[in-house]
Amino acid sequence: ETMDFNKIKTTLLLLFLALVAAAGFFVWQDLGSKGEKEPKISNEASEVGTGQIELKIPDLDRPINIPASFSEKDRKAVILELQQLSSSLKDSHNFLNGWLQLGILRKHIGDYDGALEAWNFAGAIRPNNATSFLNSADLYAYYIKDRKKAEESFLIAIRAEPDSGFAYFQTASFYRDVLKDDIKAKAILEQGISAGADSTGDLKSFLNL
Repeated sequence: ETMDFNKIKTTLLLLFLALVAAAGFFVWQDLGSKGEKEPKISNEASEVGTGQIELKIPDLDRPINIPASFSEKDRKAVILELQQLSSSLKDSHNFLNGWLQLGILRKHIGDYDGALEAWNFAGAIRPNNATSFLNSADLYAYYIKDRKKAEESFLIAIRAEPDSGFAYFQTASFYRDVLKDDIKAKAILEQGISAGADSTGDLKSFLNL
């Protein structure tokens, strides 16, 4: 019997979210805490995926413009969190989770450029971590509506972590839901299965829908 698509998607998302902080941020364990060598941060370009990302530290004093729809309580809370996080990142540029969270907060207040800057920098210091690229892809696909950049970011995420079933699943969902391209969706799922990224069998279930 064919499994319901929405149930599969919900199940995978719940499993993924169980790995991250309670706030729901897409933050994975900072490789720097495992003794990874501190990356050289400068204004020189460093190749990541198929493009070039400058290892230039984003503006951590970027203006904070809170939407009028926010309550006064929420406005103060977001401003405080952004200020504290930015201050922390000034002292530790190599903090992956900090940059990922900064991007989430910037996205939350509608500052998409600020979010992309944070995630691009996260991708530059941790090019083998798919999270920042998936975050950017999601923003391009469902908020900015730039399908070309969304696809590029999804594919970079897969190259960053070719054994990540979630990266293939998100990319296939983009192909089916946004591009309405079942052929590409099927191809990327088959790629993930062939790469050994389907230990749970969820990609195969999605493929058979």
